Amino acid sequence: MQRMKREVSPVLGVVLVLAALTTAQVLYWRGLIGAPYGARPDGMHGRVHERAKLPAGLEEVMVVTAAGRPEPGKSDGMGEEARFDGPAAVATDGSVVYVADSKNHCVREVSASGKVTTVAGRPGEAGYADGAAVEARFSSPAGVAVAADGSLLVADTGNHRLRRISGGMVSTIAGAATTRDDLGRELGSYRDGPAEQAQFCYPVGLAADDRGGLYVADAGNHRVRYLSASGEVTTVSTDGNGRMNAPTALALAADGQLWVADTAAGALWSGPGRGPLREWKAGEGSGLGKPAGLAVTGEGAAEAEIYVADCENHCLFRMEEDQLTLVAGLLDPHHPGWQDGGGNVAQFCSPAGIAAAADGSIYVADFGNNCLRRVSGPGYGPPHNRQANRRGRRGGAPGGG
Repeated sequence: MQRMKREVSPVLGVVLVLAALTTAQVLYWRGLIGAPYGARPDGMHGRVHERAKLPAGLEEVMVVTAAGRPEPGKSDGMGEEARFDGPAAVATDGSVVYVADSKNHCVREVSASGKVTTVAGRPGEAGYADGAAVEARFSSPAGVAVAADGSLLVADTGNHRLRRISGGMVSTIAGAATTRDDLGRELGSYRDGPAEQAQFCYPVGLAADDRGGLYVADAGNHRVRYLSASGEVTTVSTDGNGRMNAPTALALAADGQLWVADTAAGALWSGPGRGPLREWKAGEGSGLGKPAGLAVTGEGAAEAEIYVADCENHCLFRMEEDQLTLVAGLLDPHHPGWQDGGGNVAQFCSPAGIAAAADGSIYVADFGNNCLRRVSGPGYGPPHNRQANRRGRRGGAPGGG
């Protein structure tokens, strides 16, 4: 087993994906989402959970490193020869996996054979420029999604804009310039309206729908926004007086249900895509720390499986009714690491965005390890057994998780 030499702070959310920005910005975000929940022996802060007893069946899960190694870098190449620096989000179109390589300020692609190439931007060079993919520039991109038309959508977090990559070209699809600080850096802002006039503040997670629309976790504005196919930006409502802290990840189920990870608050929200969104109430002892990634598998509501990456506890959960079941990782905020193998021994370090593949496996942007990981066989036994267990808990009623 190879452990990380030093622990990466699990107080992630926007702090992680903006790590390449200036010290002042990082300190601002630490203050926003890093309120101490309990003192850590190493001087960091985070919710401190007693290590939970690992459920039976984790050994049936297999975690492998699909690309990269636990060291930062910016080189393309095959599998472990490639290097990432702060991979923050992943998306897949069924044949390749796209990675928002946040601290390299670029978007990378991982083929089915494991070959890593740079799709847009130049690794290590931050900026803002549209045009040919090799000439385009991003600033700490932290969200990616595949649109209904096959183009790639990017949350250009540090530039407070949404971008599109299509046909080898990069264009801005939403987000106007905002007020700048004394050093000339845009601060982000909030405004609904036509895409070219709308404003965002550190957009992070993305979820595309089949109507050509795009949901955006607008972390700095504490809201979820929606960009319609016609180019209008609106704000998705929340229930009553509910207010998000810093939403950073989204997942859209086949039935239109939208799931939101509020990393700063350690909470999950859900509801119809147009709102209102309501905070999801976990059962007692769920062990959820700071959710930073969401993915939904399955073709319909009955088959839907919802997965949650917990960047504080360095693990992956699956949701079952009002409970979270550990899928992989040690559920221990004090022991991040890098180890492949069964779900009962595998280790992550601040996992961030996740994406579901067509075969049900889960790709994980393992931010602290600078790797892309793949989790396969995430269920405990055949799917029909899980459905039977649910029917038993619901008194024989059919349905999904």
